[in-house]
Amino acid sequence: MMSRQESFLTHIPKADRIPFGQKLAFGAGASMSWLAADMTTGILWLPFFNIGLGISPVTLGVVLMVLRLWDAFMDPIVGTLSDNTRTRWGRRRPYMFVGSILAAITYLLLWRPPAGAGESGLLAYLVVVGLFFFTFTTCSSMPFGAMQMELTPNYDERTHLMAWTTFFAKCFNLFGGWSMAIITCSLFLDPATGKPDIVRGMQAFSWVVAGLILILGLLPAIVGRERYYQKAVVRQAREPFWQSLRESIGNGPLWGLIGVAFFLMLSGISVGALGQYLNIYYVNGGDIAAASVITGWKATVLVATGIVCIPMWTWLGEKFDKKAIMAAMVLATMAGHLLYIVCLRPDMPYLQILPATFEVGTISAIWIFLPSMRADVADHDELHTARRREGSLNAVYSWFFKIASTLALGVGGAVLQATGFNVKLFTQPPEVLHRMVVIFITLPIVLWSFMLLFLWRYPLNRPRMAEIRRTLEERRGKL
Repeated sequence: MMSRQESFLTHIPKADRIPFGQKLAFGAGASMSWLAADMTTGILWLPFFNIGLGISPVTLGVVLMVLRLWDAFMDPIVGTLSDNTRTRWGRRRPYMFVGSILAAITYLLLWRPPAGAGESGLLAYLVVVGLFFFTFTTCSSMPFGAMQMELTPNYDERTHLMAWTTFFAKCFNLFGGWSMAIITCSLFLDPATGKPDIVRGMQAFSWVVAGLILILGLLPAIVGRERYYQKAVVRQAREPFWQSLRESIGNGPLWGLIGVAFFLMLSGISVGALGQYLNIYYVNGGDIAAASVITGWKATVLVATGIVCIPMWTWLGEKFDKKAIMAAMVLATMAGHLLYIVCLRPDMPYLQILPATFEVGTISAIWIFLPSMRADVADHDELHTARRREGSLNAVYSWFFKIASTLALGVGGAVLQATGFNVKLFTQPPEVLHRMVVIFITLPIVLWSFMLLFLWRYPLNRPRMAEIRRTLEERRGKL
């Protein structure tokens, strides 16, 4: 009798299926970069350095822009280097193994600036340690993303892999959602004031995050296998950096995905901190601990909703083209986000969970299909270049992805400053809170509209991908 998994995959040829252990390793491993970069910059950075240490949000936004620009600069270098590497362990795994170890170590240092250094010394420390941290994270995440694109040539199996990736991402989003509640819990109260000591809480919490970065980074490097390496890559000529970069930039379908990811990331991060501050100062009147508990419960509900919806999104992906489903999901996300107009209420603080549930549930579907489509683009690229260049393609995609997050961090800090928010005030003026609400609701709607435009122009659908695969296998055989 077939197992449930085998029954679910009967329409996928056995040779195309990713071994279940590798699926789990790569599904969980994808969250390493989220813990290292996105949770750090999107959830922990401003509360720790702004509320905890009193540094201006605009200054912190500039520092983060410098770090993420460096991170983006390193992407094509590491991606092309990975494409051209030839070792007995493959071309991806050595970077993933070493990078994750060094990233975990520097993560601990990031939250331990020297005492008494002054603001200038503190900022210098953040820049130096941050540059090393993001360099090591890139050395792990770029080869990981490239190797993830190589695991199967099957249109639907790629979506199944991303379904597992989304499942684990939801679990770690739950972890991130409760992070501020853990950091501000009674274990880390300031004895002098009786209020949460964010600095001490974050320094303790960083040990847990560093351990997860290490484990999730090492796991796919140890159990993963590079499908194309022996049959196609070993005899493939090394490609000069500028030629590889030029060919990747000239890949038309890749630009469609870049546009979608760019505006999706820009819309989320640019108002992420604003939403966090609205929860604290608008809905909960400045009570950080109460707001953190609501954030934790919100994350719990969102994770449960997202996990329950994964089988439905995967099923829809087998019935329709990926880009059609993504367009429908963007429209649903816009409708859900507008519910904040009536759901941001101080008298009913938990009501904000409703639009977040509707919104994040559909965005989860986008994150299932977007990485799957990136692997499709790699096949399209091989059709035109006769080379497997996942590292370079992933790097160019990631470069614009990180440019979006860099711009969003700067925009997020500037938007918060423009509202008139004053961290020294426990209760913010009504006009400041009103401006925060208006920007929080309208800015993402505008940015999501651009996503629809890029999806409309994306050319790779199911019939086209089947045609590309047949052509490639006739030319160089099955892999």
